Amino acid sequence: MWQFGKKKTASAPTPEPLSPAAAPTAAEIKRQAVREAISALGLIKPEAEDTILGLFADEMETHPRQTLTEYRKGEQLTKEEKKAVGLRSNAFLSRQAFNDLTEAGLENPLKAHEAVLLRATFTFQRYRSLQSIRSSGLVGDKVFQGVKYDILNIQCSVCGPLDGKTIPLDEATIFPLKGCTCDTANWGYRPDVDFLASWDD
Repeated sequence: MWQFGKKKTASAPTPEPLSPAAAPTAAEIKRQAVREAISALGLIKPEAEDTILGLFADEMETHPRQTLTEYRKGEQLTKEEKKAVGLRSNAFLSRQAFNDLTEAGLENPLKAHEAVLLRATFTFQRYRSLQSIRSSGLVGDKVFQGVKYDILNIQCSVCGPLDGKTIPLDEATIFPLKGCTCDTANWGYRPDVDFLASWDD
């Protein structure tokens, strides 16, 4: 411990606290989420990053399926081109959406963009949930036990066993877990609050 009145030497520097500007903004988190989804799923080309970002909504008031259906309603492929990728002639697949697709994405061209946007949206929603918990006033209160995993796909061998498990807030990640096989990584966090803890006062 440093004694009062003595200067700290260069051999034991004090880390500078991170300024608020050092934390990524919500816009940066969105871009990171989109980039991760494109890379992990391999369904659309990296050049389509800005396209997916432009379709991103802060709130899931409109399901990505509807958003992407509208996107695919632009200038349509010909009937022959649609047939070549296994689609009915009346299915919506615009030339722009088609050009976004990788070979893997062409295996299910009506779902590729949706999967990417859903995965990125769940990542961003985890970010928002953690931000909300941090600003809620719960952190630091003895009733706050941490954050609890809320897993939708309990069949996944990686994230399924975590359902209901509580971890410290600073250990919570917004990005899909390593080894997770869920295409959209559709899990979240909620605060774990033990109101009985306050009765010990």
